[in-house]
Amino acid sequence: MPVRNMRGKTLTLLIVLLASGLSIPAFSGDSHNRAFQAMLEREVFTYTVTYGNNTPIGELEVNVSSQGNAVLVISSLKISNALARLFLDEYIIRNRFHMDHGQLVLVSGEASNLGSSEIVSSYVIDREKGVIQYPGQESITIPADVKFDTLDFPIVMSTADPESLAGTSVLIVGHTKASLYHYEAPQEETITLQGKQYDALKVTRNKSGESGRQVSVWLTNDAKRIPLRIVSSKRGMDSIFEIKEPPGG
Repeated sequence: MPVRNMRGKTLTLLIVLLASGLSIPAFSGDSHNRAFQAMLEREVFTYTVTYGNNTPIGELEVNVSSQGNAVLVISSLKISNALARLFLDEYIIRNRFHMDHGQLVLVSGEASNLGSSEIVSSYVIDREKGVIQYPGQESITIPADVKFDTLDFPIVMSTADPESLAGTSVLIVGHTKASLYHYEAPQEETITLQGKQYDALKVTRNKSGESGRQVSVWLTNDAKRIPLRIVSSKRGMDSIFEIKEPPGG
């Protein structure tokens, strides 16, 4: 999905955070889920960000923490490219999940400019009413039999069974709107990061009704499912996120 700057312009940047569905839970957050535990153990994930023809943009830092019955995922974009600063703001996004009968359930999210406490966009998912609520907008009815996805970090995709995603419809919950995507079957690939090869599982989703708009994530092909690379494609332009400290690197 596109990451929108706080001035309303768009740069196709980041992507992917899968949460559980209303009627089709995709994963569990209990102690038997090694990928979920690996997220909490690592705590901090840092990615280099490039756009278009490998133009460096900056870094994305993601912190994953558990607070009682809640799991908080905080993503901060720090820009090092002076040109990128003209159309993209540094931001911090907080997504909150709750544990519910062993399932990690997306609850809410909010965004602000980095260094500011002012909330510039947000959403709340009300499962009892079956709606997604954005401030100042009419509520959006949650379609039946879909899973959720949202911006910023694929903690939930990483902790899901990738095979179960194939052919499913996923509602992407951004901080200003929601869009429907569809998942392809995962593919095994070998990728190279910092001169080292990794066995990976590539998981791709395509936007409904928009050709060429897709997001792919390469996860370590093991029980930990660490997100190694995230690529967002839109009309031939790619935004690429690569982990700075790969596992075992």
